[in-house]
Amino acid sequence: MSMELMVKAMKAKVGNPLRKLVLLKLADNANDQGECWPSYQYIADQCEIGHSTVRKHIGELVKAGFVSVKHRKGPKGSSTNVYTISICHDIAPSMLLDSTPNLLPDSIVVPPDSRPPMPPDSTGISHSLEPVNESLKDLVTTSSKSSLDFSQWPDLPSRQVFKDWLAIRKQKKAKLTQTAVNRLAPHLIKAVAAGCSVDDVFELCASRCWIGFEFDWLVNAGLIAKQAVKADWSHSVFDPEDPLI
Repeated sequence: MSMELMVKAMKAKVGNPLRKLVLLKLADNANDQGECWPSYQYIADQCEIGHSTVRKHIGELVKAGFVSVKHRKGPKGSSTNVYTISICHDIAPSMLLDSTPNLLPDSIVVPPDSRPPMPPDSTGISHSLEPVNESLKDLVTTSSKSSLDFSQWPDLPSRQVFKDWLAIRKQKKAKLTQTAVNRLAPHLIKAVAAGCSVDDVFELCASRCWIGFEFDWLVNAGLIAKQAVKADWSHSVFDPEDPLI
């Protein structure tokens, strides 16, 4: 383990909590030269996330310049990935564009104060220039002093799916607040780790007119296989007419 790399990885801004966890695990396994060669499954087991999730976030770390990968063959012909960690700054230039598949191409994360403030729109709402997803910002009703922070979510839904879900909340007079966003985060992380996409979750919410959800609801609705979840179902509560958010 390289303590220097662990410190740098902890300070690095990678744009996603699960991606940060994968980077920390790579740093935990790296030598002083920044090299390590853990398998995808080992990282998945240690981070308690899915194998495909590990592959996706390592790919994003490579695109952002935090990690490079070389393939080598062992004496028996088996192939191994050798990762080299290189963290020279807190934010990689390529992280200014979120390359997550669920986001639209125009979803640009803009550094604060990089352009003049926008005037209030027809609704009288002034939009903050904090680094949040541009394709979703104009869909969210926020106060004139702040905009919502989605950084705790593993991914953001596509614009149309998110718009449909917000329409349900508006119909039921449930304004989306930062508290609601934060309370959804751990359930979204569990859903993604179980193999769902964020779009899958919000499409289900929109189709069932849920203004919020819990991980158990997704299991009971059949979105996530029950046999893949180890839980005590005697304590589960599923009442879509009385959501907690």
